[in-house]
Amino acid sequence: MAIKGIFVTNISQNSPKFRVQVDEFLNKAKTIKNLKLLEVKNQNVLSYLKKNTPAFCLFWDKDIYLARTLESKGIKVFNNPETIYLCDDKALTAAALDSASIAQPRFFVFPLHYYGNIIEYYDEYKKELLALSFPLVIKERFGSFGEQVYLATTEEELKEIIKKHGTKPLIAQAFVQGEKGTDYRVNVIGDQVIFTVKRVNDHDFRSNINQGGTATLVKPTREMEELAIKATKAVKGHFAGVDIMVSKKGPLVIEVNSNMRTVVVNKVSDIDLTLAILNYIVNNL
Repeated sequence: MAIKGIFVTNISQNSPKFRVQVDEFLNKAKTIKNLKLLEVKNQNVLSYLKKNTPAFCLFWDKDIYLARTLESKGIKVFNNPETIYLCDDKALTAAALDSASIAQPRFFVFPLHYYGNIIEYYDEYKKELLALSFPLVIKERFGSFGEQVYLATTEEELKEIIKKHGTKPLIAQAFVQGEKGTDYRVNVIGDQVIFTVKRVNDHDFRSNINQGGTATLVKPTREMEELAIKATKAVKGHFAGVDIMVSKKGPLVIEVNSNMRTVVVNKVSDIDLTLAILNYIVNNL
């Protein structure tokens, strides 16, 4: 008997870069016996459910309301809606890691403000922010691919970044003094590290592939593996792409990605991450 699932994607995500990832899952699903995976755009999900009852949902979106609605109807959602919620907001990720006593850079979450630009209140929070010491990494709390990440080496640069981006929620992290432009994407499924890639960018402090970084397969240390698995558990994930940087004091978790990209990393590994995620789902229904 066929196992029928839906792959939920976002109404606005139709770029070639995104479609490659979607097609990767849809095509690989066809290679698994008795698995039927159908893409359903988020705006069509509730209508689809009126006539269909899928066994599971691979949720490649960030609409928490929709993910929780699916779960309330008894449909198992991958990744966990709580995981998507915690990973989508970098401040919530940092709080979850902090609660689990997981090593990460020191951080400062800019105060919530209802309107205007947070630079207007700079003098009221700068003492705590500047305690992180320069250089500082400033991130928009909601962002992907390293596209909303900025580096401040002086207070003047810091204030300019805040002026430019401070209408949005921000978080600051202490800069990790380790391997320049380098991090490790540790891909975790369940309680197991599937494989790890080292990402290096010789021209930018951001190692993301989308920012010009290159990926090579590496063997992580045991400490790195344990840290990545703990981080995945901290955000209650079925699977995650955990970004780790190595400081002088050891590995630190930089970010946790609930919907990790599989296409690029599959090119450097003899293990297929897409298939590993799909097989995990089938085995955990």
